[in-house]
Amino acid sequence: MLLVAVPLAALLFAPWLAAAQLVDNGVFRLLVDGVEVGMEEFTIQRVGTGDAQRTFARGNVSMSDGRVLETVLQMVGPGMVLQAYRATLTGTDTAQVEFVRAGNRLQGTIVERQRERVREYRADPTTVIFEEGVAHHYFVLGLHTASGNPAATLHAFAPLSDRAEAATEIQAAPDALDLQGTTVETTRVLFGADDRAGAAWFDGSGRLVRVELFAQGFVALRLP
Repeated sequence: MLLVAVPLAALLFAPWLAAAQLVDNGVFRLLVDGVEVGMEEFTIQRVGTGDAQRTFARGNVSMSDGRVLETVLQMVGPGMVLQAYRATLTGTDTAQVEFVRAGNRLQGTIVERQRERVREYRADPTTVIFEEGVAHHYFVLGLHTASGNPAATLHAFAPLSDRAEAATEIQAAPDALDLQGTTVETTRVLFGADDRAGAAWFDGSGRLVRVELFAQGFVALRLP
């Protein structure tokens, strides 16, 4: 566990993080098949510039059944290359996931049901974590909303669900979206295929305002 514990401790408690630039923060209302199942609060901060830039995304998902999921992502550089991840689930179910990048691999552990497993995932520059039921993780798709970079293929996985890694093709295009009764011009980013297919919407300021996973009936709506 030393490989994981040291970087993540630095990630969470580094003194400079308090002075980091606020990139975005907010709240999502989470629904499945039209029924509210929880709320998600998130904060995204950044420190440094160029290749030394570090981005931190932290979230807290409070579910209607009493479970709470806390996640932390660390990414580096303007391309937001994944470096470390931690997720802690408490309540009726408990689990903990910790990963840190080591070369071209993400190495770490998954602890659930009093059982610990050592896992490795491929770590490409395009590797992303889209944890199921966590909306703000899709903010990284904002890198692909510019007209000059509308399409790409990402390497995505969700550690808590323990689903197999998958190549995720994405495509960005303009879209008019109804937000609280007002039509807003947004960029819609389609991603995945089959039961992994979904979409994320970004407003004119680049804020993630909606996430939808089609097969799961999952919708995350950003509150004003």
